[in-house]
Amino acid sequence: MLVKAIMIPFNQLQCLSVENTLEEALNIIEENRLLSLPVVNGKKFVGILSKENMYEEYFKNYEALSKLDFLNKKVKDLAKTKIMTINQDVPIEDAAAIFITSKYRFIPIVDDKDDLAGIVTHQSIFKQYQKIFGERVNVLTIYTSNFKGTIAKMTDTIAKAGGNIKNIVQIDTNVMNLQEIYLSIECEDFDKIVMALKKNGFNVRTAIRDDGKEINY
Repeated sequence: MLVKAIMIPFNQLQCLSVENTLEEALNIIEENRLLSLPVVNGKKFVGILSKENMYEEYFKNYEALSKLDFLNKKVKDLAKTKIMTINQDVPIEDAAAIFITSKYRFIPIVDDKDDLAGIVTHQSIFKQYQKIFGERVNVLTIYTSNFKGTIAKMTDTIAKAGGNIKNIVQIDTNVMNLQEIYLSIECEDFDKIVMALKKNGFNVRTAIRDDGKEINY
């Protein structure tokens, strides 16, 4: 399957303009309960601006300025522009590999003119995986370079946290020897299970409750 089948198209996206102020950008991000947004100049993809990036930049380089001076700066002054993009004919497996090796919350999809055509998200890929099991379930992915040494500890951690593994799929990503472990879990407290896994050193990259909401930590 290609990413064009699961991407969120440009006309359905909330984007930031290069001419937005940081105050406007922060309000838009918070109003939409997001962590980051694409930055565009018209339809031309420019980069990404995240709430985390704004906070880090303020406390690192602008704390001496007044808060108002900082918030009046333009999005174009702070947007990260060195962002990997893909086209809509990339297989979703390749998009998943990018998520594994980066901290991207979404991957921009551009056309041959570098206009933003849409984005693909962790969640959109997860929804395709959920179809494998034919039902709404708590799902998560764990990435590891040592599948055999990890699986016993992982299942024990989940059981002790009150979870029951319903299905498990292991996929070789062909990237840096990483294995993607996809699980569907039956439990009363999914957040408790995710936190237990992270506390025990597991690289939990995405977790989505059975109501479709993604857990962010």
